[in-house]
Amino acid sequence: MPSVFSGLEESSVDPIINLMIACKKDDHPNKIDVSVGVYQSESGDPHYVFPCVRAAKEHLMEKDPGHCYTLMTGIADYLSSAQKTIFGANPSNVASVQAVAGSGSLHLAFSLLKSIGYKDFYIGTPSWSNYRGMIEHVGCNYIEYPYYNYETRSVDIEAVKKALNEAPSKSVFVLQAVCHNPTGCDLSHDQWSLIFDIIQQRGLFLVFDIAYQGLSSGDVNKDAWAIREAYSRKMEFIACQSYSKNLGLYSERAGCTHVCTWDLANQNTVTSKLVAISRNEVSFAPAFGARIAALVQTDPRLQQMWAEDVLRVGSRLQDVRKQALDWFVKLQTPGDWSHILELAGLFWFSGITQLQSEKLIEEYHIYALSNGRVNVAGLNNSNVEYFCRSVDAIVRKFPSN
Repeated sequence: MPSVFSGLEESSVDPIINLMIACKKDDHPNKIDVSVGVYQSESGDPHYVFPCVRAAKEHLMEKDPGHCYTLMTGIADYLSSAQKTIFGANPSNVASVQAVAGSGSLHLAFSLLKSIGYKDFYIGTPSWSNYRGMIEHVGCNYIEYPYYNYETRSVDIEAVKKALNEAPSKSVFVLQAVCHNPTGCDLSHDQWSLIFDIIQQRGLFLVFDIAYQGLSSGDVNKDAWAIREAYSRKMEFIACQSYSKNLGLYSERAGCTHVCTWDLANQNTVTSKLVAISRNEVSFAPAFGARIAALVQTDPRLQQMWAEDVLRVGSRLQDVRKQALDWFVKLQTPGDWSHILELAGLFWFSGITQLQSEKLIEEYHIYALSNGRVNVAGLNNSNVEYFCRSVDAIVRKFPSN
């Protein structure tokens, strides 16, 4: 008797995961992984634990809170501290619910908006590949527009404005607040202000994806500028927050969905709707990572440690960018590589072609995405020269034009 599952078609594996698996299997001594979006220490350790997180875990071991259910809205201290990290305070008109990291936070946001009639979601390209699947999964329309200008290697603000002005009212724009993935090109304060003007004039809705807060400037408060500016303008929006990157809590799935509504009568209703969505899918968000994040954000000593940790990470990322540019200049590598210093966060949209990326893997055991995205955290004092010499050789051997 045939299985009821015989008609299933196998789903494709995320190409980033395929690269990660291939890299793990590669035993070449000089291999470099600049593909997966995780922070790696100067020694190249992707399992690096932030000192503030290590200290928080020690505290939890001494004062074990156990493993009983929490609240469906989430751990109270976590929600309060997450709000302060995003907004700088605890605004009374924001409904916040704990989520399963950034992906879970976005899913809650998309599901909530779908339930109140929003169906068209605009994503600037290139962008995080998972947006499409998540938007279509909740039954909404995924619509692309150009975010990045490949010639100027900067934000294509004219294309962004065009999309904002031509989108039907009640459309949703999903924008990354800082450390744009995959380009590393963030909007300037003036560009954000221009975008906010159009959104408010045209009745559009904004979802912020803030997954790398602190890793651009080295300061979580500075990196929250766009969200705090939108709040100061009395805009209604949703901010989707993750601690995977800025606390290194990747597998602990610590996130939060913040819904800003200026009708206070709606706050409890919004919270109840988010809880209902979560109840149908996960019931309770994971507690361990949230407890770590809450401790780090509420204990003065750990807060200071976190500020130092984030600053250290941001400084290292900028330093390795400078080292890479110095090597490209020294090698006289064909092309203009100066844009590496104009970007922020983990990612560098290098301009390396798909063929060049493939050859970097085949000939030099350097694993980068086919779209040219490079995670600069995979570079360090020990391997940046090898990386740059390899790129230099490949772009000479396989020129892009």
